[in-house]
Amino acid sequence: MKNDAFGASKARELEVGDLVSWDSWAESLENNVFEEKNGVLLAIYRNKRTHGWGYMAKIMPFGDENEVVLPLLAIRKSTLRN
Repeated sequence: MKNDAFGASKARELEVGDLVSWDSWAESLENNVFEEKNGVLLAIYRNKRTHGWGYMAKIMPFGDENEVVLPLLAIRKSTLRN
């Protein structure tokens, strides 16, 4: 895969089915802190963005019923085990 879109190098590191994590605002914005969220990577796809193409990730967060879509650069392989 060539660097055809923003996040292409990250797309080479991840595969559908990987456990991934990302930082998200805590439940209360007044806390002004981030919390780590975890889930399963469902899909990686290219999406037309304002300044060109970028890779996006569709994720099913643990303990949630709704999928989330995030820029691929915002996620990383999870360190969770078992």
